[in-house]
Amino acid sequence: MFEEEEYSPSETEPFSCMNGATTSRKKKNKNKRRFSDEQIKSLESMFESETRLEPRKKMQLAKELGLQPRQVAIWFQNKRARWKSKQLERDYSILRASYNSLASRFETLKKEKQALVVQLQKN
Repeated sequence: MFEEEEYSPSETEPFSCMNGATTSRKKKNKNKRRFSDEQIKSLESMFESETRLEPRKKMQLAKELGLQPRQVAIWFQNKRARWKSKQLERDYSILRASYNSLASRFETLKKEKQALVVQLQKN
């Protein structure tokens, strides 16, 4: 029905870096509120017990922390994404170590085989 189009500034729009005006992104970041340490601890604690919140629990947690339910939902979504990324890194490290161990063992066996072949040819 509607096609999604990427925003691209027109030639008539001034460049913010040229006229000294701040961009909307900078304004957004300036108005962005950080969570307090207490809020983060509570969110982290809840995330450890459950990575996805039911709407009722999300509302309750938001109320307890003085946040909007949407803020809690987005925090959990971002946390799951970061957790998944770190989990992939851990899995990769484990697989890489396993591969290195197997490759080393393979090379050792190859050398042993070569030594045995040489020994058989001598006899």
